[in-house]
Amino acid sequence: MGTTRRKGNRNQLKAIKSLEEEGYEVAKVEQKGKFVPIKDMFGLFDLVAINPSNIMFVQVTSNRPHTHKEYLEFSKKYTNPDPLIIQMVWVDRKGWKVFDYSNGKKNVKTFYKGGKK
Repeated sequence: MGTTRRKGNRNQLKAIKSLEEEGYEVAKVEQKGKFVPIKDMFGLFDLVAINPSNIMFVQVTSNRPHTHKEYLEFSKKYTNPDPLIIQMVWVDRKGWKVFDYSNGKKNVKTFYKGGKK
């Protein structure tokens, strides 16, 4: 397993732990395999997080976000205003940068949580 994949797996586990600490139950929906044409749910998301009042679809990346266009389109089509559509970007030595795509708009939450200083 390459270092990029290991880093991605570590950051995905960090995201799961962070969401669970906020009271969510988290399911990893990413599929892996040589013959699997689509690896993420809807081709966009790695995780589904749920609590009694909220459902979130989450994409986890490292250092740079994916293009925002597909998340905005998904959000416009399916949110009213729930579920939340977010992308969590782990920035080395800083923590999480969160992009919220709810209601068809991109909102950047530039707080960093859980980073080592």
